[in-house]
Amino acid sequence: MLVLHCSSGKPLGAIVEAAEAHFAPCLLLSPEAVKGRTGMELEAAFYLAGRTFAGKSNISSKLSNETLLFLAREMNFASALRKIGAKDARAFVFVCGKGMPIAKMKKTLGLTSAKPIALSKMGKKKGNYFEGELAFEQMALARARN
Repeated sequence: MLVLHCSSGKPLGAIVEAAEAHFAPCLLLSPEAVKGRTGMELEAAFYLAGRTFAGKSNISSKLSNETLLFLAREMNFASALRKIGAKDARAFVFVCGKGMPIAKMKKTLGLTSAKPIALSKMGKKKGNYFEGELAFEQMALARARN
C-alpha cells in the first residue's frame, strides 16, 4: 500500500485519469480524511471493495470508487466525495492499493511533490480490539445497514 501527501499544478480530474490509466486502483483524499486512520483501515476498504466486485454486489462500476464508498461509509458517491475526497490539487493524499516506485508515479502524474505518510498498522487498542479492527467492522456494517 502506498500513501503519499502530494501536490500538483494539474487539475484533480487529470490526475485521476492518469492514475487510472497507469496504476492500480487509487484514491485521492483530503489530508484531513487520513488523520486518525490506520493502514489496516485503508487496506480493508480495498479488500471489501474487491469482495463486492467478486460477489457482484458493487454499487459503482470502478473499484476505486467502491473503495471510496467503503472508506467514507457511504452508499452515495457524491456524498462520499464531499466527505473525504480531495478538494484541492495543491494538497491531497494519494492512496494506492499496491506499492510502486514513487519517482515513476510522480513523473507520470505530474506531481510537484510526493512525500510518504506513515500510518500505524492497527492503531491504538480500544477495549479488546484495535482501532483498525473496529474501522473494518464499521465499514462492513455501514454497507449492511443501508
